Amino acid sequence: MNTNRLKRFAQEARRKLLQQVGSRMELVLTTDSAELREKAVALSSLKDAIKDSSKEQVIDKVAYTWFNRLMALRFMDVNEYQPTGVKIVTPKDGYTLPEILEDARQGQIPDELPVNKERIYDLLDGKIPSSNAQNEVYKELLIGACNQLHSIFPFLFEKIDDYTELLLPDDLTSEFSMTNEFMEGMLQEDCQEVEVIGWLYQFYISEKKDEVFASKSKVKKEDIPAATQLFTPRWIVKYMVQNTVGKLWLQNNPNSRLREHMEYFIESPSVEAKDYLKIDSVEEITLLDQACGSGHILVYGFELLSKIYEEEGYNPSEIPQFIIEKNLFGFEIDERAAQLAGFALMMKARSYHRRVFRKDLKPNILQFEDVSFTTEELLKVLPKVYTNKSKEFQRDLQLIENATNFGSLIQPESSLKFLKNGLEEIEKQLRKNPDLFLQDLLVRLKSGVTQLINLARKYHCVVDNPPYMGSGAMNPMLSSFVRNTYPASKADLMACFMEAGLAALKPNGFLGMINQHSWMFLSSYEKLRRNLIDDFSFDTLLHLGPRTFPEIGGEVVQNASFVLTNEKNQLEGVYFDLLNGKTTNEKREILLKCLEKLDHTNRYKHNKKDFKVINGHPISFWISDSLVNIFKENKKLKDFAHPSKGMMTGNGNRFIRFSWEVEENNFIRGIGSHAESRESSGKWYPYFKGGGYRKWYGNRENVVNFQYDGRELKSSDYGERSPQFYFLNQLNWSKVSGAFSLRIGEIGGLYDDAACQCPVINENDIFYLLGYLNTKVSGKLLGCISNTLNFSPGEIAKIPISYDRKIFPHISKIAKDNVQISKLDWDLKETSWDFKKNELVLANVQDIEESYDLFKQFWKNNFFEQHQNEEELNRQFIDLYGLQEEVTSDVPIGDITILKDEADFINGELLFDQKEVFSQFISYAVGCMFGRYSLDKEGLILANQGETLEEYLEKVGKGEAEVQFLPDDDNIIPVLDDEWFEDDIVGRFYEFLKASFGKENFDKNLAFVEECIGKDIRKYFVRDFYKDHIKRYKKRPIYWMFSSPKGSFNVLIYMHRYTPDTLNNILNAYLLEYREKLKARIEHLDHVIETGSSVEQTKAAKEKDRLRSVLLELQEYEREILYPLATERISINLDDGVLVNYNKFGKAIQEVKGLNDKKAKEKVKKFDWIETEAII
Repeated sequence: MNTNRLKRFAQEARRKLLQQVGSRMELVLTTDSAELREKAVALSSLKDAIKDSSKEQVIDKVAYTWFNRLMALRFMDVNEYQPTGVKIVTPKDGYTLPEILEDARQGQIPDELPVNKERIYDLLDGKIPSSNAQNEVYKELLIGACNQLHSIFPFLFEKIDDYTELLLPDDLTSEFSMTNEFMEGMLQEDCQEVEVIGWLYQFYISEKKDEVFASKSKVKKEDIPAATQLFTPRWIVKYMVQNTVGKLWLQNNPNSRLREHMEYFIESPSVEAKDYLKIDSVEEITLLDQACGSGHILVYGFELLSKIYEEEGYNPSEIPQFIIEKNLFGFEIDERAAQLAGFALMMKARSYHRRVFRKDLKPNILQFEDVSFTTEELLKVLPKVYTNKSKEFQRDLQLIENATNFGSLIQPESSLKFLKNGLEEIEKQLRKNPDLFLQDLLVRLKSGVTQLINLARKYHCVVDNPPYMGSGAMNPMLSSFVRNTYPASKADLMACFMEAGLAALKPNGFLGMINQHSWMFLSSYEKLRRNLIDDFSFDTLLHLGPRTFPEIGGEVVQNASFVLTNEKNQLEGVYFDLLNGKTTNEKREILLKCLEKLDHTNRYKHNKKDFKVINGHPISFWISDSLVNIFKENKKLKDFAHPSKGMMTGNGNRFIRFSWEVEENNFIRGIGSHAESRESSGKWYPYFKGGGYRKWYGNRENVVNFQYDGRELKSSDYGERSPQFYFLNQLNWSKVSGAFSLRIGEIGGLYDDAACQCPVINENDIFYLLGYLNTKVSGKLLGCISNTLNFSPGEIAKIPISYDRKIFPHISKIAKDNVQISKLDWDLKETSWDFKKNELVLANVQDIEESYDLFKQFWKNNFFEQHQNEEELNRQFIDLYGLQEEVTSDVPIGDITILKDEADFINGELLFDQKEVFSQFISYAVGCMFGRYSLDKEGLILANQGETLEEYLEKVGKGEAEVQFLPDDDNIIPVLDDEWFEDDIVGRFYEFLKASFGKENFDKNLAFVEECIGKDIRKYFVRDFYKDHIKRYKKRPIYWMFSSPKGSFNVLIYMHRYTPDTLNNILNAYLLEYREKLKARIEHLDHVIETGSSVEQTKAAKEKDRLRSVLLELQEYEREILYPLATERISINLDDGVLVNYNKFGKAIQEVKGLNDKKAKEKVKKFDWIETEAII
């Protein structure tokens, strides 16, 4: 099954159906015809549906209804399951039209089909005029086939006499029709397994899912299915069902041969348990999927149960009915999925026995629906059903008002007996009471009570792949319900489903589930874990980790699948570590090897009591006795430091910047207290904001507006956390990262929620703790506490700490050395707060190749020194904790976090990326051209708004004649395809290279630079420089490229030196002058065309055409874009940041995705703290 092809088909089919149904709706709503007048009832029904919801919702519903029907018909065609024996959307071999249409043309229409045969034959014979008789006939046959299938599949093929028929797409028989789309999209091989139904459902709603997540807003109840649908890999479904239903059967029938059919069955202590859930017959077993989707889990449940029935000697013709009616139950909030789940089960039953459609089967798929009553309606209907008032039932009815929002999480307070008695009385009242108004109330009440009965029942086995949705995405109603009903698991719906699933079990029943593994470790689930350990038993668990689902890559979504038992006395469970599998199939292979006893390293038996040894009770099943003792015998990090969350600004776009965006004079460092901050007028403070995996030092790029102790910030949605720790020199780490890494901060720094802070109680301990917490030993211990990518302060605080004063000085010195090396590396880049000068220039030699060699040697030494230091730290702490058997001192080269941009370790050798090193050098050169940097003085020079050349000379302390390299005087540097101006960027680079490395070796040095960047320097500036600059400065550039529409004219400016006259200067001193130079060049070409050789004439004519095209482009750029902006004399405010300021220049400035494209502009226009009229 090619799922990529199926995904393309489903998404394209959805788009086409939405378009065609929408067009058809527009037609029927705006056209008056005899045909439509005959459909007056259906048309009225359509208008009512639109009034009750919206056009879009009706179109969506009709589109998915026809998708489901056509998908089902195609599947039945391929497998020859059609009750009439005639294919509905599929042609016979050798034909092109659907078989049912081809047969009708031959005068053969099945008698079972509820159609007007005479009308169909008259249409085909031309007796009834039609613009497309064949299409009209097929439409009637298709509708007739759907109506005929209603008796077998009422949940999927409702009688089509309403607006769904009206909105059926017009074209049904051409090669471009939807029926043909299903023919080509669902190949015969795709339809061999009923799982194709589930895949197509997931793919159909996948674009809607993307839209929901892209909105980053609360998920509306109608969008929950799209946001949470995920198809479970079949082998995991087998594991869950075999170790719940299969295990229950083996507990009761230990000599059963069912084991032979269960390759994922795990022999666990529960198999031998004396206290187990007793059953007398397979007919008693109930399997519930609380979020059944398209029925994937239930379909496999059918397969396994059929093996049990066969073993018990049941007649094969009876088995499908017993399974469908007695054993399988599914709950679902989405109508589409519920329809397909029922259909999938019927198809599985049909594959088992060919006459199953003759039985009146209805799968037990409960599709939740909201049922509500007014107070007056309840007063009228309840006394007819219940003689006694029940507060519990009143509360239950209130919950059913939100059944499609809360779904399976509803736990009725009413007893099952009370509800069943009520249902019996409702049915009596329906039979005897003629009052139509009361009848309507009774029907609605019956729906509500039926849902409550299903929810109140207890089941032998519950197996789910529940919805994954964090509390932040829940709509307000759902969020409130979850907080009140599931306080221990409220952080995510998937954890709530764990509790709901356990509550739905009979005593000693089994819960099988796959969900995200965060519940095993995160502090937000500590109470849930405690409840599970105390009140239930862990039977088996597969720790799957990332990439369990083929369609979800990366490390963020990490999974576990498990079976819990509804009893608390089984202490020991069986656990499997499948994290090393890089794909779902590799994980499966590891498990199978463990079950075949070919792999003993990834299988564990663990007593659940040991989970309580570690604070927070993480489900660390792999933890050894020696690790347990470390946790028992040592103090924790919280005894030596205060790991805590950082602040939340509530509006990062307003209050957070990259440091290079703001004025140097407004960036304040070294503030030591709140009192000092209140007295300081400095606006921007160092702000640690997390970032990628990096040890020792770094990830220092951001600043935050904390002027006057955060006066403006505190007046907004600011979340103050641990203010007593602000401004301290402390450790910090990224809360979400691929691996834990600790860095040192600085006095005066502030910390974001994404970069947790860790002030040390005794400042003398800071380097010892830093050294230890960056070792593999602490990583091993942290993995026992939290095996997720989320390193919350609560988890970090639990790391055991052993102090040994003998090694304290040695550890502290190594950590200091590593910080120093890491700081040198961080400061290599001009985006660092402490950047001084490009290192190639610092070498102070005349040959740039020699400077590069010195650079490489210096950094090789640093790299391997840090590597050696980290291995030494590992050795020291391995010995201290006695973990020689569990941890090695080796540090993978990839874990050394310096030179990540400049070098890579390949085949045992540290190889430098010369293109990256020299692009950094060129960037520094451009900085010197604008006066941001200087060859005469280290650090920032011109870095405040509107600074000039005079201020540059004052800051470097030299006159024009004395400086080594003079910056551009007007802050405008042309970047063109040739040297049209004296201050052309290439000419300026030549001057810089001579100034920094001398004139004598200029040609050699230039050649080496071009060799390293892999191209001519002009090509690099025209094609690559700005792209590199955007990347280096993370889409917040400080040099801005003003460009004509096709890029024939480009000039760079430095935003800190921008003034309201800058655009006028670009226009008059560069654009207009460039145009004149082009005209002069064209005049010269005209002369060549008149007097030159034929070759020269041809070349000149071609060049002239090109330049004339450029002139037209420049005229448009001047007239339509640049001139109007220049007259406005636009001002910028550096405090507003690049995102705001860059968007003031419309199409005059080069477009950068994520900075000034359409989406970014719309985002900026919604900022309520700027004058949005300036955004164009």
